[in-house]
Amino acid sequence: MSRMNEIRHMWQTEMRVPAGLTAQEAWDFWILESPPYDVKTAAVKEYGARFKLGTLIETGTFHGYMVAAQKQEFSQIYSVELDDALFLAAKNNFAAEPHISILHGDSGKVLPRVLETINEPCLFWLDGHYIPLSIESAKGNLDTPILEELATILSHSITNHVILIDDARCFIGPNPLLNDYPTIQELQQYVATLRPDLHFEVRNDIIRIHPPLTLSATKTVQFRLPFDQKSFLIHGSHSDQSVLHYVEMADGLYEDYVIKLLKKVVQPDYVCLDIGANLGTISLALSYLASAGKVYAFEPSSVNYSFLTKTLEENHIQNVESVPLGVFDRNGTIEFCEVDRGGGWSFIASEATSAATNTITCTRLDDWVADNQLSRIDLIKIDVEGSEVQALAGAIQTLQHFDPDLVIEFNPDNLRGYFAKDPNELFVRIFSLYHHVYLIKRDDSFVKISTYQELLELIKPFHGDLFCTNKTIQL
Repeated sequence: MSRMNEIRHMWQTEMRVPAGLTAQEAWDFWILESPPYDVKTAAVKEYGARFKLGTLIETGTFHGYMVAAQKQEFSQIYSVELDDALFLAAKNNFAAEPHISILHGDSGKVLPRVLETINEPCLFWLDGHYIPLSIESAKGNLDTPILEELATILSHSITNHVILIDDARCFIGPNPLLNDYPTIQELQQYVATLRPDLHFEVRNDIIRIHPPLTLSATKTVQFRLPFDQKSFLIHGSHSDQSVLHYVEMADGLYEDYVIKLLKKVVQPDYVCLDIGANLGTISLALSYLASAGKVYAFEPSSVNYSFLTKTLEENHIQNVESVPLGVFDRNGTIEFCEVDRGGGWSFIASEATSAATNTITCTRLDDWVADNQLSRIDLIKIDVEGSEVQALAGAIQTLQHFDPDLVIEFNPDNLRGYFAKDPNELFVRIFSLYHHVYLIKRDDSFVKISTYQELLELIKPFHGDLFCTNKTIQL
């Protein structure tokens, strides 16, 4: 594979580039990864119509191509240009259009003044990026004021703006041409810190940030632990049938047989990972049991994540850190299927399903643990709707180094249906890592598993949850 093909492949699969790009490599990469401009004008039109937005606010007017393409689509357009000559040309070009305002200055400074006049949701097209090899590109104090722009928009009193950021391929971190561009991952974390309820995805060189499309009216139910008379309020969608429905039907309980197992093994100082946290029931249980420890709750669905963070905040949970990522066998953007009637059934889409509704960002657990410098992991729970094989494949170093106990769903139908995986592959992987594997039965008993066929017989006709450990313990 050539160096440029390697760069492009890494970008397309992981949304990052190799270290040590030369200036020429960075420039060639940007040229090769640039889509036709009509892809971008179509995206702006699509999102304006989808969210029923009447106002477009653009940073980086340039020659006015986007304004010209959208002038029939929006009732009001504001466009900000820093370069003197480009500003004057655009102002003259659109002088006869009363609904178009061309503004002069650094967008990081002008945008707050524009937003002072805004009292309805807007579509933002952020394209005010300085690229030094472009002869018609002005530069303010920064190569890109994107963080200033996002801070202004995301702190505005209107909370359902839609943001499209052009030139995603430029957000690769500092390089020989650009000094202060953040990476895609840094941008996503920045947005998640300010507004964890928002959906974030990258497609066709456009970063797309918006309220979850499938988020319906919120429903709140009481979830209780099967011990200590401890309860929480959890939030979800009125249409949810995968978690809230079962909580209501079971008088506030959910997967109580798993939670009773956790009570037997989790110590107050444990560090736990809840991979596939969904609405947060297991994370809440772990938070209570590991009261002096830490819980990391991984949830890639923007819909579920918004409910999860709301639940944690309103229950005043301090020892759970929500992580808006999926766990897989590679880093990058991956297609995802959001299930309206049950967030707990949403899954990573594959060629076996062709069911994608949007994209999510995934990480190899080994890379995430290294990046976050975790020094201890005591227990991992994995429930990822059929992608358990891939999740474990990206976590081998973590599992071998920390030797945590593992609670994992074993669902042959999901493994076969979503990923065309032989369930025996997951069985073999688990037994290569753990000496003791138990089926957690719904009558609160445990059966030690020895063979694949034994497990299949015991979980008929549905699926089961396994407790895996290398410790000698009495259950």
